[in-house]
Amino acid sequence: MIHRSITKNIKLLTGYHTQEYRHTATLDKPIKAKPEDSWLGVGYYFWLEEEFAHYWGKDKKSKKTGYYDIYKAAIVEEKILNASFDENAYFRFRQIIEETIDHFQTKGKNVTLLQVHRFLSENIWPKIGITGIIFDDLPQNKETKDRIYSYIEPFYYKKRIQVVVFDLQNISTFVIFKEELC
Repeated sequence: MIHRSITKNIKLLTGYHTQEYRHTATLDKPIKAKPEDSWLGVGYYFWLEEEFAHYWGKDKKSKKTGYYDIYKAAIVEEKILNASFDENAYFRFRQIIEETIDHFQTKGKNVTLLQVHRFLSENIWPKIGITGIIFDDLPQNKETKDRIYSYIEPFYYKKRIQVVVFDLQNISTFVIFKEELC
């Protein structure tokens, strides 16, 4: 379940940031995703449900040490485009993506996910005041069936929702939440 709160008239969204375990210290701010891993643009990525933060830790962040950490953040929702739950924002997001794809195709360039989102995060989102995006991807049941996203395939009704934050000013608090052993 997604958690929201209001503090001093500021709408906050709870996000979970997963990182590899660090033996010496905990983080005092999230780590920016590498450009090649930034499917929504270069920024700080958070899961909106703790469940998916654990999956990410087990699948991606515990490879070196066998452990991963989950940090909990209060994210200021102002200026974050909610393309998962707001119909108008979704259609605006979609239109901007399609215009960007058309822009690249018109110039005869190949269109890649990285190229589109890098272009948007460097050229479009800042100009229109967007400091983050809430979006979901489509999960699929793993062949091992250890995680079930749908009992009625291919109807994947359980969204994996992330938020990418482009500006650290949108992070109100950031604290260690859980340290986990895989």
